[in-house]
Amino acid sequence: MQKPLLEQVVVITGASSGIGRCTAEYVARRGARVVVTSRWREALDELVEEIEARGGQALAVPGDVRREEEMAAVADAAIERFGRIDTWVNNAGVYIQGQVTDLTLDDYRQVIETNLVGVINGTRQALRYMLPARSGVIIQISSIVGRLGAPYASPYCASKAGIDAFCDALRAETWGSGVHLSPLYVPPVDTPIYQHARSRFDTKPRPVPPIADPIEAARKIAELAIEPKPEAYMGWFRHVYLNLGLVTPRFADWFLHRTRELARGDLPADGDNLDRPMTTMKASARGGWSRGRWNWFTLPELARALPLETMMGAGLVGFVVGRLVSRE
Repeated sequence: MQKPLLEQVVVITGASSGIGRCTAEYVARRGARVVVTSRWREALDELVEEIEARGGQALAVPGDVRREEEMAAVADAAIERFGRIDTWVNNAGVYIQGQVTDLTLDDYRQVIETNLVGVINGTRQALRYMLPARSGVIIQISSIVGRLGAPYASPYCASKAGIDAFCDALRAETWGSGVHLSPLYVPPVDTPIYQHARSRFDTKPRPVPPIADPIEAARKIAELAIEPKPEAYMGWFRHVYLNLGLVTPRFADWFLHRTRELARGDLPADGDNLDRPMTTMKASARGGWSRGRWNWFTLPELARALPLETMMGAGLVGFVVGRLVSRE
């Protein structure tokens, strides 16, 4: 059991939008002192103003998780301002959609640099202060697609899968040190990561329902900050997704192949945040993908993504209705 949030100093990377922004607001409302970082200075300053307007304490330190000296500066600033780091949340992430043969090696490098090397960088900086203090929690925001890869998302899946092996190795190294590692495997979440993504198709990606709200992730992160676990999940969807290959791995391959088009959206692919923040969009915790978890999951979309299955289902419904009418 770690300190209650009221007594904690929490550092969050990728805090300008999405899960990071939502988590910063959530833990600050519960008394934690928050250090937020991302490449987007203006969004961080706005977030700090909002937190302080509600009586919270926050510090913005712009930085790129890919750069060692910038994450070192974040850790040093947290110590200088608040005296310690109790929880470090490695949340920063980028996304690319495309077929393996259409993606470039640079696409892979950029995603892995942020999503995996960025996690390693942030973890190392947190350990500089946590190991001497013999206390602290490092939460790695991973994904269920790091456990079972999804079509068109191979760079993202590979980067998240790498977090597992890194944490396994580090957990063994730091046994008995007082420092805890907690990877959190999230399902599709309603954040702007999809609008910010690079795409090798004509359109942007989108989350596949059921879509979780970022506040669910924020609550789970807050729980782990107090009671860390070797691994953690959120929502029921993982039970379905991660067990697709329970009978045979080939079923998982077939099912994911058949449903792969559900992840392709209809927004034009007109910019991304891999090289620099997308400052043309308002900084937000939510991406607006769903007012409810199944908002865009409609019959026309199913027909587009699964034409054969939809046609067969319609035929079956027609047959059943016809039989019922003939009995009258």
